[in-house]
Amino acid sequence: MAGPSYIKLGFDSLTFDFKTGENYPIYYFLNVQNVGPGTERFEISSGQPWVFVRQEGTDFNFVELPSRAYINFVLEIRPVGLPDGVSKAKVNLRVLDIDSLVSQEVVLDEAEILIVLNKNIVLTPTVKPTLSPVITPVLTQTFSPTPTPISTLQPTQSPQAAVDLSPILKQIQSLIDSIQALLKRFF
Repeated sequence: MAGPSYIKLGFDSLTFDFKTGENYPIYYFLNVQNVGPGTERFEISSGQPWVFVRQEGTDFNFVELPSRAYINFVLEIRPVGLPDGVSKAKVNLRVLDIDSLVSQEVVLDEAEILIVLNKNIVLTPTVKPTLSPVITPVLTQTFSPTPTPISTLQPTQSPQAAVDLSPILKQIQSLIDSIQALLKRFF
């Protein structure tokens, strides 16, 4: 197609998630701008019975739009009756030359918007284990010239799968507190 571009869209694909029991239909305002040199007829259509399209504020699926002007087309998505899973539809937008509509239809520009509806899809995150160093306390005893034992904790590192460290850290803190209490009794 030669000639100037007329259609300016924010997106060329839209994805919607729907779970049974949620409010429906789903409404989306598709903002379209005429970036062409003159006033032309913008038409919107859908090939699927579950996607309804119209100009905002009317039931018309077309509008004569001056150059640089904006319009919202309403996409009304009705997921009820669709099977669970992924459903796809295409919304077509065409710009027709107003002057040629009497004699023949001349298409100046076209755009296609892919609509994806995820109905009752539960995404389960995949967990990939990663290796990270985990500090494991080792209790060693050293003796001073007097026969009083002194306990110290020395960290060592060992690779293990990453886990929630909160319970482990609480146990370590409890162990440290117990050792300190034991040492206070001896001194």
